[in-house]
Amino acid sequence: MEVIILDSWYKLRVAKVRDSVIIKLMNLCEEFEEIFLHDRAFYSKIMRFKNEDINKILNSYKINLDFYREKMLDLNIETISIKEKGYPLYLKNISHPPVFLYIKGKLSFYEKNIGVVGTRKMSSYGESACKKLVSELVGEKVTITSGLAIGVDVTAHRRALALGGNTIAVVGSGLDIIYPPENKYEWEKISREGTLISEYPLGTPPNRYNFPRRNRIIVGLTRGVAVIESYKKGGSLITAKLALEENRDVFIIPGFPSYPSFEGNNNLIKGSYGRLITSGKDILDEYGWTRKNEINISLDIGVEEEKIYNALVVEKSLDELIKETNIPIGKLLGLLTNLELKKLVRGIAGGKYRRI
Repeated sequence: MEVIILDSWYKLRVAKVRDSVIIKLMNLCEEFEEIFLHDRAFYSKIMRFKNEDINKILNSYKINLDFYREKMLDLNIETISIKEKGYPLYLKNISHPPVFLYIKGKLSFYEKNIGVVGTRKMSSYGESACKKLVSELVGEKVTITSGLAIGVDVTAHRRALALGGNTIAVVGSGLDIIYPPENKYEWEKISREGTLISEYPLGTPPNRYNFPRRNRIIVGLTRGVAVIESYKKGGSLITAKLALEENRDVFIIPGFPSYPSFEGNNNLIKGSYGRLITSGKDILDEYGWTRKNEINISLDIGVEEEKIYNALVVEKSLDELIKETNIPIGKLLGLLTNLELKKLVRGIAGGKYRRI
């Protein structure tokens, strides 16, 4: 994947323009330089930007990015903006995607990706369940995404690395600040063999409010999230809620009723906020993520069916599919029926379709 290290759009990040404003500018202008074809009155009266934002925007052209380019090259860190082709498609489709991602390691994002989350105060049962689930997923080439925190997170990363699997760590600091320091070994190993991701610029400390925000990236990169072990008010429940809001699946390991560290899991199950699972196989079956199924897909799908299947990397309505595939509605409905019979696609609530 080609990534331009710090294109001109990054000047807006250095100028501390808000993400919501940057996205509006990216939608307005094809190239960064086009920003300056519009005057202050346009941004004030038409775009309704605040004066503070307008000042930052109009002054951003003066910024020289050489210092930032050299620093990131020195640390082997790359950036990618939401405007670039290589930006993760799943992540791009969440409610509030990060405008810029800082990446160290592999620059690849995979459809077969599951988030694994849980408490920092992990029990031996939780550790065993985590290792078993990750082992089964990695065995079918599923990427494991987590937050590199102590406990469940780092256990999931370690297991994936030990088995030669792919793992993504989404962190709550700049990529030049290792946190938590206890996980320095895993941080460095993932930067070589997996992928480290942050939305925070270099030098950003691990402030506590960064971590709930980074959870939306874990959700956005994945098809679903597995909650391994969570207390009644655990941070994993925030991630599960985000997953549901973003139409991602939530998978829940049940725990002993007498274990406080599983109260969050059991409450999610009681409230029907996700699917109870006892192994990674349950997740693999949900999506048809086995090598046998992949072989069947390659042998048993037509050109237009493949076009539809590829378009459903995220769930879509009929109107969205028509627009993306240019297939007339009558023919599209027939092809969708064929894909449903082949157990590759299914209809879901709201008149939308998704891959199985």
